[in-house]
Amino acid sequence: MFTLPGIWELASLLAKLLLYVGAFSIAGGSLSAWRYSNADRSLLFSNFSYVFFGTVIGFHGAVLGFLVQVGLINDSGLPGMIDWGMISILLDTGLGDVTLLRLLAFILAGISSVIVLKKLQRSRIDLKDPLVRLLFLLQLIALLALAFSHRITGHVSVLSIVAQISIVMHFAAFALWIGCLYPFLQLSRSVDIDVLEKTLKRFGDNAIVILFALLLGGGLMLYELFESPMALINTDYGLALLLKLTLVLVILGVAAMNKLMLVPVLISSGSRVKLQRSIRYELAIAVAILVVTSYLSTIVGPAGHQM
Repeated sequence: MFTLPGIWELASLLAKLLLYVGAFSIAGGSLSAWRYSNADRSLLFSNFSYVFFGTVIGFHGAVLGFLVQVGLINDSGLPGMIDWGMISILLDTGLGDVTLLRLLAFILAGISSVIVLKKLQRSRIDLKDPLVRLLFLLQLIALLALAFSHRITGHVSVLSIVAQISIVMHFAAFALWIGCLYPFLQLSRSVDIDVLEKTLKRFGDNAIVILFALLLGGGLMLYELFESPMALINTDYGLALLLKLTLVLVILGVAAMNKLMLVPVLISSGSRVKLQRSIRYELAIAVAILVVTSYLSTIVGPAGHQM
């Protein structure tokens, strides 16, 4: 059964949670700005502010995760986290490579978001401008780097190339979907009903592709991680994964309700209240999913692959 994590495990879990928040803000903020902002200046400013603050959170998560590993190896309490000798040694390992990759990704996304925010403070921007497109590309590269970092670290790194590609696909798709929730909450407050309706329909169409990648990546990972279905119910990792799958099904149900029921109600009544409440529910469930995912990737692992 589940065991209570120790202080180092909790610190590691917090670091992973911060890392996820940072990556998801880059994904959702950038996608929302590119596809669902309608080039509105205030929305773009909100989206890229979301990206910037997410990069700050994610950067600190990557640093904390590395220092926690230093402290664990030293086993000498909090002072052991800043042992420069051990830090220099670990920087030359795979852990150091992954940490530097993540830090560079957050720096890249952070700088590009600051450039856009500075431009928005002076005037409107054209999303088709070559410089703006380059900045979007840099944020995409940052997201892919963060997704790729999960391929070369943790228990997935010792699995087959199929499992490693699956985690990249699953992570990127989930980041794009969950990361868009906060921008859509902001969108529902700031645009007129007609624009909101069109934007929600556009996201619903795009979400089919995201959902396909999410389920395909997740399904391939399940196939690679478990030798038999019974492992889902007789191991801690399997039980935690079942909890995550249950939460994903719940959030899918809420999203389907948004698309099939609340959007038509929004169009007919012009009321945003129910839609905003539903998005808040999705955000709450998304946070729970991130906590469970952090638990899966830091405290437990599949049988035979715990690291």
